[in-house]
Amino acid sequence: MKATENDFAFMLHEAVIEIPFFQRAYVWKEEQWEQLFEDLKESFKNKKEHFLGSIVLKQLQTNVGEGTKRSLIDGQQRLSTFSILVKSLYDKLDDNYKGYYANYLFQMPPNNNIPKIQHSKIDRASFEKILKAKNYKELSDYNKNDKLIECYQYFSEKIEQCEELKDFKSFLDFILHIKLWVTINLESTEDEQKIFDSINTAGLKLNATDIIKNALFAKAIALKADYEELYKKYWEDVFESEENKNFWEEELNTGRLKRTQSEIFLHAFAIIRGFFKPEDSLENLSKIYKEEIENYDIKKMESFLKQIKEYAIIYRNFPQIKQDTCLSFENDEERLFHILKITDTNTIMPLILKLKYSFKNDTLKSCFFLLERFVLLCWLCRKGTKDYNILFAKTIKCIAENKDNPVELLKEQLSERIPKDEDIKECLVSLKDNSANYRAKLILFWIELYRRDQNKGQDIIELSYQYTLEHIMPRSWEGSWKNIAKDKEHAEDLIYQIGNMTLLKGSLNSTIKNAPWKTKLNGDGSRKNSIKTCADLLITREILDKKKWDEESIKERTQRFIKDIFEIWGEKI
Repeated sequence: MKATENDFAFMLHEAVIEIPFFQRAYVWKEEQWEQLFEDLKESFKNKKEHFLGSIVLKQLQTNVGEGTKRSLIDGQQRLSTFSILVKSLYDKLDDNYKGYYANYLFQMPPNNNIPKIQHSKIDRASFEKILKAKNYKELSDYNKNDKLIECYQYFSEKIEQCEELKDFKSFLDFILHIKLWVTINLESTEDEQKIFDSINTAGLKLNATDIIKNALFAKAIALKADYEELYKKYWEDVFESEENKNFWEEELNTGRLKRTQSEIFLHAFAIIRGFFKPEDSLENLSKIYKEEIENYDIKKMESFLKQIKEYAIIYRNFPQIKQDTCLSFENDEERLFHILKITDTNTIMPLILKLKYSFKNDTLKSCFFLLERFVLLCWLCRKGTKDYNILFAKTIKCIAENKDNPVELLKEQLSERIPKDEDIKECLVSLKDNSANYRAKLILFWIELYRRDQNKGQDIIELSYQYTLEHIMPRSWEGSWKNIAKDKEHAEDLIYQIGNMTLLKGSLNSTIKNAPWKTKLNGDGSRKNSIKTCADLLITREILDKKKWDEESIKERTQRFIKDIFEIWGEKI
């Protein structure tokens, strides 16, 4: 291994720099482009050096007369971005000057416009379009989500708008000839995987998916398998097609961390396969994958990749619940996934994947209902989720060992944790902790959809989760509701029952919110919203003919809701 401080002139001596096909796609965004541009502009202004980082290259064997060809092990984001900046400046040069500068960007002869950087397959077409374009305006109609083309347009527009860079040729000469880089050159016999791992352990971290992907196909190469065929067959279409790429890169909040969909999936897959244990740390996910495949032969490696693909397709096709997703009670799977989203129950995903992979039809439907019931009722009664990962991993193992009766097995695994009927009733008459509104809103929403499903008539049976929870007898009861409550304790006993709550399509002004019942119901003529004007749900319309709202009304409605809850989530199976 040889490290050298370099300017961008090192590109003049390279025939081709190849980015391995299994490296991650280009992911830099405007904040990184802006930082790079401003740093280089400041260095140019003050004639100071600037360090962009290391580029790790490995010598590849070539035929006589082909020139040097290296594989880019690390630094592709920086090198790609810098090359695009150079191309944006190159576009503005007079044709008389372009001949010399073309050698930084194009293979010999440069007039063929073949890029020196051969991008990984997922980004190759975009990078080639950029280098072949006369200017950025030629690509204005291309996909707005294409980060490489977006980068090209960003730099081109910045250069046009920047008064300080009127002498853009001097700026180009400056950034090409200052010592921006440390190039680390590996011989063809050196192990690039160790270098790759050490760089990503030292703080320049890729996400777990990038490292796992790199390890999987590096292992395939080491086994002398047809790694390009394996990649095409089991990885490319599922994870990197235009249709799927954005989905897998989407970041979700999972506890204290943000993780991509692909990381969540690969974590779930490792749990299902049994090589990620409950005591393992997510920070070690890529290391755990490497340890798992260390002694695989070609047959086992292909089987492993095949199963990743099978599970990934299932995961990709799970319902994606958004705020405006229309939900109906009869769609069991969407109902489950909505409840999981609102309750923030992420640790159950491996078990759901395993069930979906292994079972179909009524068996799967019954399993999903048991999970829905378990999650919702435990959440309603504020039962802790601390050891859910252990519980669900244990359940997966039991199902893998005995597939004959998964419904009974699930009931057995979950039964001890399900709240008793009396505990559920007690929670529904005392919803007054910090999360009570969230719990009441979810319960009322699904009661509404249940009632619509039971009495299919003129009311639509699909709704989106876009309602406001309202306490009918308000929490600020002392002003207009003293005749209902004897004292503070009595008032709270009524206010925080599920029967005193409803869902409205708009929030009420505080003046109406705390007004007497008739005013709150009908409005005062000066405010847009009242219960009546915001009542498009059955559970709200049922109270519109009430001449008064008192203790009897609240308790009666609470009992009706309790009856609904046990009809929906009682022990049916």
